[in-house]
Amino acid sequence: MEYTVPKEMSLIEALRQIFPDSSRRTLQTWLKNGRFRLDGKIVERENHPLAVGQTLAVKDTFKAPKVPGLKILYEDRYFIVIDKPVGLLSVPLDEETNKKHALGLLRQHSGTDQIFAVHRIDRETSGILLFARGKDSEEKFDKLFERHDIEREYYAIVEGRVKDNSGTWESKLLELPSLHVVESEDGKDAITHYKVLRRSAKYTYLKLQLETGRKHQIRVHCQMAGHPIVGDERYGSVENPVRRLCLHACTLGFKHPFTQKQVKFTSPLPESFQVLGGSKRDFL
Repeated sequence: MEYTVPKEMSLIEALRQIFPDSSRRTLQTWLKNGRFRLDGKIVERENHPLAVGQTLAVKDTFKAPKVPGLKILYEDRYFIVIDKPVGLLSVPLDEETNKKHALGLLRQHSGTDQIFAVHRIDRETSGILLFARGKDSEEKFDKLFERHDIEREYYAIVEGRVKDNSGTWESKLLELPSLHVVESEDGKDAITHYKVLRRSAKYTYLKLQLETGRKHQIRVHCQMAGHPIVGDERYGSVENPVRRLCLHACTLGFKHPFTQKQVKFTSPLPESFQVLGGSKRDFL
């Protein structure tokens, strides 16, 4: 893409006109990554003066910013989407927690505390995680999740052979003081839709879609169905061949609450899942 400078301005002013939905920090990151050329030469200083008629060329693709411990899939001025590695907390467990967590890493990278978690995935689970930028954005995403106007799909390898090819697990789940989650009449409604992708002699490969987002919902529902997730000792698994919970948040889709454009993000199948027979074709 090329942009002809209409009047004297700084480089950052021009970039704000070209990318009105991107934050200043995002534009600065793109500059560092060499995404822009002025009259054929790479330009990196945001205060670089531009003259009328100069041509600013924009590379169509660019490298996502590098954050130690995280992989950023997308960011704009309203939200950030990451591919969380297994073993990393989404947020601190409490105010006293000093362990690394995704929220802290993003705030440190961005130099602001105005980044907020609007949902969670377990430390033992990998995959797509969304964070809001600013309070207004946080409120809009909170409403999206409350209305269930968001597509959340997970991939799981469970023990045994699930009988039905598809179905819905519905129950009331309650979190105990021990942080364990159980079925209880005093709990909150939890609904999970599942589809069998394939079966092997020992395992079933599932795609699961959350209608609600209770803590440990998928893990408890798989246990209740008699097919705990491989590696989930807390909820009944008797084996752990790849030394992790075989649950992965693979898809997140929604209508952008500010631009109203439909967006969708995907995370590839973890290599360790392929050791147990998981197939990339399951994502097609």
